[in-house]
Amino acid sequence: MPALSIIIPVYNRGEMIRYTLASVDRASQGLDVETIVVDDGSAPPVEDTLSVLSWKPSVLIRQKNQGLLFARLAGLTKASGRYTLFLDSDDLVDAAKFRLQVEAMERSGADVSYTDTARCVLEGPVDDLRPTPDAPCPDESQSAPFFIGVQPAPHSPIFRTEYLQRIVDEAFFPPSPLYNPVAEIWFYHNAAPRPAKVIKVPGALTIVGQHAGGRLTDHWEHLGVASLAVMEAFARSVPSVDGTAESRCLVGEKAFNSWRRLPKGISRELAERHLALWSRLSPERLDRLGGRVFSHIAGVLGPRWTGRLFKALQNPPYASMRTMSDSALADLLRALPPP
Repeated sequence: MPALSIIIPVYNRGEMIRYTLASVDRASQGLDVETIVVDDGSAPPVEDTLSVLSWKPSVLIRQKNQGLLFARLAGLTKASGRYTLFLDSDDLVDAAKFRLQVEAMERSGADVSYTDTARCVLEGPVDDLRPTPDAPCPDESQSAPFFIGVQPAPHSPIFRTEYLQRIVDEAFFPPSPLYNPVAEIWFYHNAAPRPAKVIKVPGALTIVGQHAGGRLTDHWEHLGVASLAVMEAFARSVPSVDGTAESRCLVGEKAFNSWRRLPKGISRELAERHLALWSRLSPERLDRLGGRVFSHIAGVLGPRWTGRLFKALQNPPYASMRTMSDSALADLLRALPPP
């Protein structure tokens, strides 16, 4: 049994993947690592690119294009390592990431480990890359606040494979193409209501690649609507019982705070669906909905009116940050199940 299975979905990434593969090679030294590349319908096939790079994965899966979530799930069906990491084909890992996280999990018996992040521009020789650390992630050991509050970069957590497969097998709601832009939070929302041992491993060992090519994050509206779809599915599917109360409350508060960040003039439906989620899932714990000033004013005006006041004073107009037309955004919302 390998120590670690690394699942790398690829869709039309071209030779950009060479940075990812080089970082995997460095981090794999001294460990028994299994690499699973999932070609999600690339043209030309990823196998051609890997051949040019003289790089051979342990397992290569080719499937018709189904999106990121389904590519990760396809890779997971082939994972045989004790631990599993999802790694996108334009992101990197520090040379010490695999060793430090696996060792920490072996010592502690943790179900999940994670690290801080850094980012670097993917250009020039691989050996010349110089990652810049981000602000540290919170140190969280409880399942619900980790998966809903921290929501780390998708290639930060390393999971105990048995635990991860159980989360998928016993998912509260099934995967859907609607969730592809935020594939990792489908896993996170299904994991949050269940107990898990979570540890943080020191160091910015998770590296986000930055480049001129396309990324899902280029269209933040896609991410916002997909995230809304996951939260609404969570609200429909996760029962309101003692063991799920904290995760339900956190998802509701996440919906409220997402509503607060929406720009002025954006779709009224998008805004109202976020507020409806908060009303359904969360009590009005004012200290969790903003800072001290917000909480003080909300104690007088109520969270909704206070949120509207802060949005009017602080948020930019949608026209200044839109990446799609109103009709395109309406089409995204029309594809969602009724709230």
